[in-house]
Amino acid sequence: MNGPTPWTVTVSPTTELSDGARIRVTLQTDSAHPISIAKAQVCRAGVNYGTSTSFVPNDDFAIGGPNCPSIPISTSADLSVTDGNTYTNATRPIGESFTMLVGVGTVGWNDTAGGPQLLTCDAQNPCDLVVQVRGIGTDGLLRWTPYVQKLEYRIDDPIAGCGGAAPGIISSASSDRISRFWVDLTLAQCHNGTQTGAVSSSSFTGEGSAVDMFSSGDVDMAYSAVGYDETVGLGRGNQAEPLTPRASVNIPVALNATVLAVGNGLPDSNGYKVPYSNVKLTLDEVTALITGGPDQIGTFLPAIYARNPQLQSTGMFSSSSSIRVGAVPDAESTTWFMTGILDTLRSSKWKVPDNNSFGQDAGKDRGTYSSFALADPSFQGVLNLFSGTSILDKAIKLQGTNEYGGIWAVTDLATARFLGMTVVQIQNASGAFVEPTQASMSAALTSMTATADGRLLPNYSAAAASGGVEPYPLTFVEYALAPLKPLVDARCNARPAAQQNLTNWLTYVVHGGQQVLPDGLEPITPSMVSAATTAIARLGSTANTCVPVPVVPNTGGSGSASSGTAVSPPAAISSRGGVSATRVAPVGSSVAVDAQLASAQAEMPEFVRRSAGGNALALVGLVAVLALLTISAMATSGRFSLTQFRRGGRA
Repeated sequence: MNGPTPWTVTVSPTTELSDGARIRVTLQTDSAHPISIAKAQVCRAGVNYGTSTSFVPNDDFAIGGPNCPSIPISTSADLSVTDGNTYTNATRPIGESFTMLVGVGTVGWNDTAGGPQLLTCDAQNPCDLVVQVRGIGTDGLLRWTPYVQKLEYRIDDPIAGCGGAAPGIISSASSDRISRFWVDLTLAQCHNGTQTGAVSSSSFTGEGSAVDMFSSGDVDMAYSAVGYDETVGLGRGNQAEPLTPRASVNIPVALNATVLAVGNGLPDSNGYKVPYSNVKLTLDEVTALITGGPDQIGTFLPAIYARNPQLQSTGMFSSSSSIRVGAVPDAESTTWFMTGILDTLRSSKWKVPDNNSFGQDAGKDRGTYSSFALADPSFQGVLNLFSGTSILDKAIKLQGTNEYGGIWAVTDLATARFLGMTVVQIQNASGAFVEPTQASMSAALTSMTATADGRLLPNYSAAAASGGVEPYPLTFVEYALAPLKPLVDARCNARPAAQQNLTNWLTYVVHGGQQVLPDGLEPITPSMVSAATTAIARLGSTANTCVPVPVVPNTGGSGSASSGTAVSPPAAISSRGGVSATRVAPVGSSVAVDAQLASAQAEMPEFVRRSAGGNALALVGLVAVLALLTISAMATSGRFSLTQFRRGGRA
């Protein structure tokens, strides 16, 4: 900071920033040197920003000037943030804090002199966060003084961040709750010096679709918490196109948890919006909320408000959000586990509300479901179905400074943490209010149910031993579903590089990768690491039944006959009997893009049937889903941020 500055300014985080990431600025001073106001915006790096004794900061900080853009760097970012509540608050021991959303991208504008300007903020181009603080310095003068903090951004496309794909890159698919896991571990693996190039690509098509793609041989591996569990039914296609489960092993990669989470917030004593805290709901209340929705929970509100005065101060639900109680429509483990605990522990109350609002479904028993969109009886008119994390994120971020009330969602712990949502403490079987922590999730592991194929499933009736830690009953294990048969291409010829990549990736994930798991995912236990290591050793151990087709040299056409270049089918084909027949085209090639686009188009009709469910909100994400299906790497974006202050507009 330039000039006499008796106050301190701290910014966190400042590295590994994604598009839409929320950063917090904290100001601290003493009563002899009060701060009257602070302004923050992202500007050009390398500028020696000056002080000002005027009513406004120095010209080099002007919005739309030569250094600071006139529009946000991205649609997920704030242009500027002004905090005018610093005079008293900054003198508190904890200081005064405000938040700002920062973006990744490039923006152009004409400055106040008419000159064209361009600013890029990304992994190769750090930018500066400039915080102009107006306060009384040690010399007794009131002035604007800049604090400049370098911001460094992460590469959210890990394939590009690793310098490209490794030879023999493997393909995978999963729910988008795995996206941060895949991005973080891919970057960590290739940056630790042991791996050159990204060894895996991934599509975030939803868990049910991912396991179907694994069954059909369209991907080399899939991530799922339930795998091929017959009661759940993933990986078996549909009536029109049934699929046969592929010979595979389940490799534990992390601990996660199904949660009910609440976003948005309430005003604090200074009038700033802050997240809810210490929210507790009984199992009866959770049951009523999910089975009947916001309009059917009125009789429970007095008890909820008595236990959660923060909710009473704002009302249970946001009045302006498109999502009041939401969930994804796709087949997901989180849906299976949440409906499972209610069906098991509150079966007498897990019914469609018995009133005319629900027509012929009124009073019917509900069951355990993998998909809210396909459940019978229906959840239409009860839940707002949203197709992907980005839509939930946007619904929360669109809430204005003075728009309060809860935005509720059935999701997983990693996603809730990523979006900055408050995780609800729910009752376990013993009646204790528990939230998922490292301790409560570890406690839940000890009583989980083991399956014949080596998976662990939640025990909804788990309770603490005398004096022990109360388990969080919806803790679950994330698994990689990997093939026992060797990976082959479309002609049944071995893919040795891909086979080695599969082993290397999973070995890294269950060992070194456990140290870099994203927030909300907990490491697996030593015994699970041992089981995973044994399972990895079995990969490729079962012989394929297909017959290799020799590669024939190209003798004409566009091929290079003189060089003896071999040709094989350009796109992956399916092997319905559980044999991997996937050929991975080079990343970024027209072959890869065309194949993924064809796959996306083939999936879309089924997605429409699964996700629409009469709910218009679910359709909003179709374009985004199509995009996810047609690229091999997803750039995770949009950290949750509570809009607390007067901000510049967003593009």
